[in-house]
Amino acid sequence: MTNPHQLDRRTLLKSLAYASAGSVCAVALAEDAPLHQPLPAWSEGHFDIHHIDTARGNATLFVFPDGTTMLIDAGAVPNLTDGTINPARPNGTALRPGQVLAEYILTHAPSPQLDYFLATHLHPDHVDGLQDVAAKLPIATCIDRAFPHYAENQQPPASAKPYLAFLEARVDANQSVIAAGVGSTDQILLRKNPSSYKSFRARILSANGNVWNRVTNQVDTLLKNIPSPGSAHGYENNFSIATRFEYGAFSYYTGGDLDADTFDGHMPELDVESPVARSCGRVEVAVANHHGYFDADGPTFTKALDAQAYIIPSWDIGHPGSAQMQRMLGAWDYNNNLATHDVFALELLSQNALLNRRFAPKLKSQCGHVVVRVAPGGSRYTIYTLDSTVEQGNITGIFGPYTSRT
Repeated sequence: MTNPHQLDRRTLLKSLAYASAGSVCAVALAEDAPLHQPLPAWSEGHFDIHHIDTARGNATLFVFPDGTTMLIDAGAVPNLTDGTINPARPNGTALRPGQVLAEYILTHAPSPQLDYFLATHLHPDHVDGLQDVAAKLPIATCIDRAFPHYAENQQPPASAKPYLAFLEARVDANQSVIAAGVGSTDQILLRKNPSSYKSFRARILSANGNVWNRVTNQVDTLLKNIPSPGSAHGYENNFSIATRFEYGAFSYYTGGDLDADTFDGHMPELDVESPVARSCGRVEVAVANHHGYFDADGPTFTKALDAQAYIIPSWDIGHPGSAQMQRMLGAWDYNNNLATHDVFALELLSQNALLNRRFAPKLKSQCGHVVVRVAPGGSRYTIYTLDSTVEQGNITGIFGPYTSRT
């Protein structure tokens, strides 16, 4: 792993003090151009992954090497109790989160359309901005975890009714909606120039608690007989779609809100995260499951993925947990608490930073969009942080280049 540009402790503490006012993001200082300039536009052969910070949920824009585009999730939670979330980004915006996402995509995608939208699961912080995105950008194919044939014991939550109505309207209009095929490598494809980038591949690792098994090349049905939760929180997170992307030696993992919580061993089958991580294997960059929350990103997650960089799509005061932050950083007593992995958070509330003051200074960023740009062929990649407090924010940090491991 390279030595990226980073904040010194004094600068970080100053930035945290400003962030406590809820008005600015911590800025990672670096020496190289194009700091404080717009992110250069995507170009053919590059694989761009934009983790978009609206402070209201998950959304990740992919621009594949041939220009095929994909959005995973389009979250839009409402304003919650003061002190539990940061201001919606960009600061002072009158737009809804989905509208902010649409504007971001129009700025950074090579064309004003999306080839794919994938909903990891059906919670508001992952799907409630979709209709606003679709109002500005036509979507060729939507991928859902099971639509329209959800198992009786795996029904969508009541909050998903607007999202389901959107999918039903697409079907009525003869627009593509497909259910995730676990283990499949032919549902997410290059649509512009596939013959030029034969090393690119996307594999769906899990959906609905069904997990592709790397050893047997079969699908293990972990939650087939899970009881309906009744009035409890439910298991929607456990039904999340997880996906592994590959481009040459580069690889990337994202798994929605999968978690490893078994209710202290009472329901061991709920740990879908661990078998998914084992089947995924080592990657270069990984997104934290469930926003880095207390119930996710367990020891198997970091051991199996062993990413050079972890990205936490945080937006709530509880994101991330202390153990999760330490685990992703790899900062342990036996190595003098030195971080061995680079970790980026989209929104780290000042209250969380104070609680996690042992680890928060080790993060590479605490606010802003995080963009992974993979060089043609996949052998190297650079991570950029962008200012999310303003529209079309400039680069605030440059990390890498990293060398993809074989």
